[in-house]
Amino acid sequence: MRSPFKFLDSFGTRDKDVFFGREKEVDALYTMVFKTPLTLLYGLSGTGKTSIIQCGLANRFDGPDWLPFFIRREQDINQSLRKALLEALPGQEAMELPDLISALFDDYLRPAYLIFDQFEELFILGSPEEQARFAAGLRQMLERKLPCRVILVIREEYLGQLYPLEREIPTLFDHRLRIEPMNNARVLEVLEKSFDKFNIALEAPAADLRQAIIDNVSAGKSGIQLPYLQVYLDMLYREDYRREYGEREEELPPLEFTRQEIADFGKIDDVLDKFLREQTTALQAELAAAHPGLPANAVRLTLDAFVTEDGTKRPVFLQALEGELRPEAPFQALFPEISPPVLTDCLRRLEQSRLLRITENSAELAHDSLAALIDQQRTDEQRQLNEVKRRLAAAQLEHEKTGVWPTERQLLSMEEFLPKIRLAPHLQQFVQDSYAEVERLKGAAQRRQEQELAETRKRLRIVRGLLVLALLAVLAAGYLGYDANRQKATAEKATSVANKSLLEALQEKGQRLEGEKAQLIRAQAVYQTAGDSILLRETAQAMAEKDSLIQLNAQNIRDAQVPQKQQ
Repeated sequence: MRSPFKFLDSFGTRDKDVFFGREKEVDALYTMVFKTPLTLLYGLSGTGKTSIIQCGLANRFDGPDWLPFFIRREQDINQSLRKALLEALPGQEAMELPDLISALFDDYLRPAYLIFDQFEELFILGSPEEQARFAAGLRQMLERKLPCRVILVIREEYLGQLYPLEREIPTLFDHRLRIEPMNNARVLEVLEKSFDKFNIALEAPAADLRQAIIDNVSAGKSGIQLPYLQVYLDMLYREDYRREYGEREEELPPLEFTRQEIADFGKIDDVLDKFLREQTTALQAELAAAHPGLPANAVRLTLDAFVTEDGTKRPVFLQALEGELRPEAPFQALFPEISPPVLTDCLRRLEQSRLLRITENSAELAHDSLAALIDQQRTDEQRQLNEVKRRLAAAQLEHEKTGVWPTERQLLSMEEFLPKIRLAPHLQQFVQDSYAEVERLKGAAQRRQEQELAETRKRLRIVRGLLVLALLAVLAAGYLGYDANRQKATAEKATSVANKSLLEALQEKGQRLEGEKAQLIRAQAVYQTAGDSILLRETAQAMAEKDSLIQLNAQNIRDAQVPQKQQ
């Protein structure tokens, strides 16, 4: 049977007659896009930003006024933008971005709407170079005043990531629209209109049951996440349909939701968690029967691959080879060690269960809410392993920026977890190179210590030789009684030379120690900027040790200077 509710899908242009409760926001957005070439649309996860554009805004335009391009980052936002435009302008690969926009207008006589959905992916997954290229391209488009409108759609919690982009685009925040969570009054309107449209009755008094549904979905919080509402209604509808009609297929037959059914169905947190666990368990059993020897947690680990270490949704890019779905190289290490046919079967079954969306070259979770649930279900060991992967990725990125390698202490803190983690090839190489660098530094430090020790022993031999000569001179003067004053002066001069040589050695060592301290201060500034607390602590400890050596050397210098002052 087919439910009329959207579950975790967004509303599209075909859903115009069943998209309720967002007329005010659609009107505001429609007005805003005519005032400015750049609009920022933001709101909390689950407020329906994508539906407002793809259904609400799209249906406000007549055909000749609307040439939309819905763009996701995929592997690189700049490449995705060019790919989308070139699909409308085949054969124009050599054109620069602004010229492509102009050519679109010449061919279609309509302004292009570049809608960057889930724009936060640029900052979650993109490199600084990718972000800089996008900012430069966007600034160039705006400066040329092309027949184009840009809409950036971003989750509210990532607004702070946009401030570097504002340096390139000073008008970035000038025209923005926040999508608020729906209040109870508007949700009641959505329920009433949806039930009327889908031939659903409520046991009297209906108003009480609509409020009961809102209470179950909101879980006592102000505002409702609209995907949760759609999931709740979809699952409630399916359960009631099967109870009334079994497996018989019928288009929107009459149904009635009763007070007892709504009470038994439970709250949204229980419903979503139960749905995810039931689907995971059922799929694991199906796959184990079809593929003997399957790891016991294969489905859970496969779902986990679509969630970042920070608990956000992660798109995974795939290659279709001979009917199999194979993750591209950077993503292979995220998945459990199962064969491509088994992984393909797992992905397809997850798609059928509405947990995944699979396109021509990528797959991702059906909604952010699933990412949060999967993150909550991670074990303590998984969280530890994910934290190690996050730290490695951050260290690798820091090395690319500054050339600084992880310290031996950092590597030791991760060493016990590394055999349990499937790292991407570039991170595996980074770990190997880091260990090699630690060994190189240890060898260099040992050689430097040996060299310093040899130099110190050499200076001491010289000093001792000079002292012996001075002593012999004094003894000779006393024994011979010849020219005692001249011999005494000679001895004192030799002693002075010896002390001077020792003082110079100590002063040279002091300069080297100060230089090493200056290097630590510069490293501390880098780690302060990167926010790496571990490296900051290690640097502070090394600096304290260096200060102790400097103080000890300074005392030795003062002691060596005393004989010279007495002379």
